[in-house]
Amino acid sequence: MRRRNSMEDDDAVSEILGVIMMLAMVITIMGGVWIFLNPYLVAFNDNTNWNSASNIADRVEDRFDVVGDAPDGTGTRQALSLKSSSINPANLVEEWMIASDLTPHEVVNVIELNASSFQYLALNETVTTIVVQSPENTSEFSVTSSFDWSTIDHNQDSESYLIIDFYNAAGQHVHRWSRFVLSGISISTAIDGGMNQIALINDARITKDPTTSWAIEEAPRLRLDTLVDGSTRLSLVLTDVRLESVLGNGPNVGFKVESQGPIQLFTGDSYNLQIRVKNTLHSVIDPQYHDIWLNDYTINRAAGTLGEFVGITPYQRASGSDGLTVETQGQALSLEIDVRRLVVNG
Repeated sequence: MRRRNSMEDDDAVSEILGVIMMLAMVITIMGGVWIFLNPYLVAFNDNTNWNSASNIADRVEDRFDVVGDAPDGTGTRQALSLKSSSINPANLVEEWMIASDLTPHEVVNVIELNASSFQYLALNETVTTIVVQSPENTSEFSVTSSFDWSTIDHNQDSESYLIIDFYNAAGQHVHRWSRFVLSGISISTAIDGGMNQIALINDARITKDPTTSWAIEEAPRLRLDTLVDGSTRLSLVLTDVRLESVLGNGPNVGFKVESQGPIQLFTGDSYNLQIRVKNTLHSVIDPQYHDIWLNDYTINRAAGTLGEFVGITPYQRASGSDGLTVETQGQALSLEIDVRRLVVNG
């Protein structure tokens, strides 16, 4: 009887050991499968988050386009699913200086000394009135132009924009100089190894992964058209978006996009156009902008056909470091440049 019980105990122990060994084998196999599949699961999760961030960027840009040209105070409310992303401000990151003579009978050069003063030189000495406009105030100065540089202290320290207009004795608008410092938004998404970022600045889309530098997916659009009379028109829309606070994570995050009213910066004939752009998000962005905008110029320069080229060219040095202008081969140039100003409230 005791022998039989001992044999039954041995059988029970063997069964328990067999089950344990089977469980250990299953766990080992599952662990190996998990180790094998983990990189693919991480990549799948990262791709899902990236697609979600890209869709958010598309929807936000669509709201900017809808509201951008609306009157002051007009807006729209939107809700987004920000489960894996957050929307952050990118304040005062891109500076545009645009200057142009508005008549062929005067050439005006302007140098901004600091935020509250500038120098100007009117080559034909016809300028008699200067109007300085900022978001807060407008100042008017009566001047007497000379053959030398003159200094104007306007005491309008504005970080967002400054517009300086020059008029002759007949009240004719002869030159406009402008500086706009634009803001945008940045969509940050956590992925393996760090953060993926999509910056929406002035209709441009600039992206960055944890292991790469900033790259331009879409640059600000400088559009050139040839009109029926043979003249050339340059069209540009600057977009300034102020995000008042971070839009954090959540399945249903609401925000409001409101227009502060568009500004018509230039419309009509242009002479001696100069456009200068500086993006402070990263030093690699400006050269990429220049490469995109000057691509046709570079091709024609290499082909030796600049004598027939109509398009965007460097203002002085070929690198574009002095700014950009438009070569029309003697034909008239007209400008259509507007500024859209938006505020995003959480």
